[in-house]
Order: sequence, then structure tokens, then C-alpha cells
Amino acid sequence: MNASGAYVLFEAGGEPLAATAAAIDAIHDELPIQEIEGTKRWFLGLAVANGRLLPTTDLGLLLGKRASSGRILQLHSDVGIAGLRVDTVYGLRDSVTCETLAGDGDDAHPAISSQVVRDEGRLHRVLDFVALLQSPEFVDIALDATESIARPICLD
Repeated sequence: MNASGAYVLFEAGGEPLAATAAAIDAIHDELPIQEIEGTKRWFLGLAVANGRLLPTTDLGLLLGKRASSGRILQLHSDVGIAGLRVDTVYGLRDSVTCETLAGDGDDAHPAISSQVVRDEGRLHRVLDFVALLQSPEFVDIALDATESIARPICLD
């Protein structure tokens, strides 16, 4: 089944992804983030965007990939209150047709569908933000007793 519409194309943790444009309220170049102790490594902390608190997650790490180091996608409030750090935003593509990949046997996160958007030779897997935000992994930000609380130190 093919679906069409406007999509934002981006990359997180080295994985090319796409999401419906209506699900994204803003794209931030830089937001100061206050870390929260006792949370998993992929939960970056709280930022302030447009005068409101924005819980912010490293999408690459959450998906089991490498850390993302770029912009923050602020989700539309109808989807949920969340910011997702990604590596690169390739831009908005209007009237894109999604295709279904044959055989979805990989170990992708359940929020990553078998739908893809083709753009400039890349296949961007479609990410369902609602499924992501409702996944048990996403809502459980507290460190387990077996996890280290140490975060990597970044030196400029």
C-alpha cells in the first residue's frame, strides 16, 4: 500500500528516517538542555522551547544506534510533548509517495515501519512518532539498578 503526503527527511544515529511533516512543530538548531540525574543515557534532559519545557531524547541512542549530534525536532503537541535530537535534517518533501519494503525482518525499533520514502538515492524508513512515544522503552527513562549513571564527558 502506498501513502502520499509531506514528509520531513532526517537522519538519527546514522539511520535515514522520515516522518509526516504534520507531526513536527519546529526544528531547533540549538537548545540548552538541563541534564536530569538518574535517567537513561538516551534521555538528554529538559530544554525550554517557546517558553515551555521540552523533554529531549537522543533519537539515535534510543533506537540502539550511535548518538545524534545535531538539531532537535520538536513534536506537535497533538503527537506528544517531546524533542528528539537527530544528526541531520535533509528537509521537507511535498507530495512524497511511500513504498512498502518487501520483507521487514530486521531488528528495527517497532516505531520504524516498513514504509520508506526514496530521496536522492537514499531510502528513509518512516518513523511513527505516536508509536515511539507510547513504547514502553520511551516512557521508562529511569536508570535500572544495573545501569551506570556516568554520562560521557564532552570536551570542547
